[in-house]
Amino acid sequence: MKKKILQVVLVALMALPAQAFCFGDAAINIRNFDNDLITVMIDGVQYPTAVNEFHLSGIDAGRHLVKVFTRERYGWNYSNFTHLAFNGSVMLKCGEEIFAEIDRFNQMHIKRVMSFIQPAPVTLISKPGLACHNSFDNNYHQDNCNHIDYNYGPFAMDDQSFCALKQSIAEKWFDSTKKEQAEMALKYNWLTAQQVASIMNLFDFESTKLDFAKFAFSHTVDPQNYWIVNDAFSFSSSISDLQHYIGY
Repeated sequence: MKKKILQVVLVALMALPAQAFCFGDAAINIRNFDNDLITVMIDGVQYPTAVNEFHLSGIDAGRHLVKVFTRERYGWNYSNFTHLAFNGSVMLKCGEEIFAEIDRFNQMHIKRVMSFIQPAPVTLISKPGLACHNSFDNNYHQDNCNHIDYNYGPFAMDDQSFCALKQSIAEKWFDSTKKEQAEMALKYNWLTAQQVASIMNLFDFESTKLDFAKFAFSHTVDPQNYWIVNDAFSFSSSISDLQHYIGY
């Protein structure tokens, strides 16, 4: 009897969607259409700090109740954040970050969705009887027999995904938010040294560049080329600090 119950439980667990086992792997960004200050409440938790763009990462996948508050305007004066601009729910998927905007009619629109999980590579079966000529890139080599040998070690983000990541980071207002966005992306992705330097150039402060360079070193596919990131620094002391950190 116990064995049958265990089998039923296992079957039920296998039938659950992937989101049921995804914890803290989603993120949300919210802004108002006029870029005015807002405060946000998610699942009954109030985030009272007024911001132009609200960002929250480390959220469980699933449906969340969201309230967005703006200021009431009286002539040239503003009230506290008492105007309920949006009251509804948002569905977050595992490994995704959404960028939402509240319009003038108090409706939320999802402007962009960015995935932090890259699909697994697929190996094609070679066709017999053809002369094969190899071609290479950073992550795999392929011949004209459609046989692909992947580098199953870590591989860098492709150009399209990296471009989307840079755009997402550049849209943030503050260095702290930019760095948090970049570090969250590296939870599921790897970069080249050149890509790390490119992200560092999006930061305003030297200290933020240094902190990210230290963090990103262990997520780099070509650490032997990490000297490239030195060009993103303004001070030689930062280069020395980084070299000491990574043991150069």
